[in-house]
Amino acid sequence: MRTNTNRKGVIGAWVVVAMFALIGMAALVVDIGRMTIAAQHLQNVVDGAALAGARQLPDHDSAQAALQALVQTNNQETPAWSVGLTPNQDVQFFGEGVAVQGYGVLESGEEAIEVTGRVVVDYTFGRIFGLTSTTVTRSATALSTGSGAAGTGIFFAGETDPRDYGIVITGSQHYVDGSIHSNTKIRFTGSSQTVVGDFEYVNDYKLVGSNHDIQGDFVASSVQPYPVDFTWEQYDVGPWDYEIWGDLRPSGDSLPPGRYRVHGDFHVSGSDFTCTDSLFVCDDDIRFTGSGHTLDRVTLVSGDDIVFTGAMRRYSCFVDNLFAFALKSGNSALRISGAKTDTTGILFAPNGELNYDGSHHEVHHGALIGNTIEINGSDGRYCGIGDGGAGGEKSIRLIR
Repeated sequence: MRTNTNRKGVIGAWVVVAMFALIGMAALVVDIGRMTIAAQHLQNVVDGAALAGARQLPDHDSAQAALQALVQTNNQETPAWSVGLTPNQDVQFFGEGVAVQGYGVLESGEEAIEVTGRVVVDYTFGRIFGLTSTTVTRSATALSTGSGAAGTGIFFAGETDPRDYGIVITGSQHYVDGSIHSNTKIRFTGSSQTVVGDFEYVNDYKLVGSNHDIQGDFVASSVQPYPVDFTWEQYDVGPWDYEIWGDLRPSGDSLPPGRYRVHGDFHVSGSDFTCTDSLFVCDDDIRFTGSGHTLDRVTLVSGDDIVFTGAMRRYSCFVDNLFAFALKSGNSALRISGAKTDTTGILFAPNGELNYDGSHHEVHHGALIGNTIEINGSDGRYCGIGDGGAGGEKSIRLIR
């Protein structure tokens, strides 16, 4: 009987030991799981921050502001995994001739940015063993290559009727880096407009207002063909990843990357819609309403009009340095309105009016090309293709 009692005592002791072991394993599993989730979230944030900063290169101050804004937005949306990132200390810039880990030596026209972030993960069951928290660290490096396609133009109007103005720019403090060409007349009104390039006109030009800084020449020119020759036929070819027989009205806040053929219209409403690496060819109109939409590496082709209204975030092109191509005739064939839109690539409305309205808009490494062009607002920055670097379509991508 004593032997059995001893055995029961031994078994009970082992049960206690096993229970502590199981509790420890459970604590380890839970806390490792939290660390894994935090690490993945952190990696997503620093990836996005590096890409946001790279889009602003070579302007380091703008790059810092863009990536900090992205981190701040993510922290507001996901406070449980707040990302710590110290300007200057956790952001590094690399230029021509510098070796970048995972890529090599940067060449002319290439710049890179590395972003490092941290998340503090509080232990749950680990506190049983005196462990309170740990810090997870992740980094990302993004590369910016090229400055745009060949050429220096920024505005080109194809209208030839001598009674019409091909290009009308109104407002104040617009900055235009590139030549302006109209196959008829040009009118610049307002105050404190800056143009780093020539005014090329066929019939006449008017410069109205005060404190303008025109750094190019006024050149009497002749009727010229469009500097691009995009056609509907070159984009209306398969194979398609997605073919929609009817209208495309996304119900969520994103669409998967791919080539879309829409036999109808494409409408997005609401806020914070995102799409990347996609081509949309639509029989009817394309409309984005709301705010905060982001189209990274996207090309839009419409048999009708393309309209953006609201305070968007940014747009960049996917193929042929082309962002938007609208075939509608007449007024407002291609219209962007709102504030603080950041666009990379060419906007093309060969048969109608191209409108870019609002304040603090930016066009990088691209051009506005239409039958007529009208710009209204203030503090816009329009930078033409080619002059800012080594040439070639501007490309942003993660390299590490």
